[in-house]
Amino acid sequence: MKKTFMVMFLLAALPATSVLADGAWGSSFGTLWTARSLGQGGGDMGVGLGLGDNSTSFTGSFAYGLTQFTDVRFKLGLVDPDGGDTEFSLGADFKWQFWNFGPTTTNPFDFAVGGTFEFVDYDWLSVLQLGGFLVGSYPAALSNNTTLSPYGRFGVRLESVSNGGSDSDLELGLSGGVEWQVTPTVALFGEFQLDGNDGLFFGIDFEVM
Repeated sequence: MKKTFMVMFLLAALPATSVLADGAWGSSFGTLWTARSLGQGGGDMGVGLGLGDNSTSFTGSFAYGLTQFTDVRFKLGLVDPDGGDTEFSLGADFKWQFWNFGPTTTNPFDFAVGGTFEFVDYDWLSVLQLGGFLVGSYPAALSNNTTLSPYGRFGVRLESVSNGGSDSDLELGLSGGVEWQVTPTVALFGEFQLDGNDGLFFGIDFEVM
């Protein structure tokens, strides 16, 4: 089943890369999130750095566990696009984990579905993105009592770009990375993104609740 999971995301990359070639704007936040939920009342604060071919970004986030298997996350970023001034970007995610990997389940990995919103307004254009995604991850315990969780996300979004006029297109995106849970309260992220703003994203999350 784990092999099926990896093949699924590799196959998803083929149509995504062909669509991305048409000039999609893409996310300035990256994913930096596994499928595993925080649990009800749990809270994480995170910071991230994105090095994409459309923009460079520095972002902050706060995620909160609404129920045992549902999370919401709010994001604020500073985005420096190629050929423009640095501006603020706003975003939000919602995630519902419907597969939970563990010793008492038969699920082969953690799996979640969610929705996402992102908006940025530059001097010469604004970009609004609304969409949904699937994200899967597999927590692997290491011998040094840390956890390494490879993850992959496949998303579909409506991307609306306004520049005098308005142009809306349906776009696909793919990202894959690894979360390293170095302590019970600190996790490091590294990932690649293919969604128009192709590049590398890095992050760190701190458990605060």
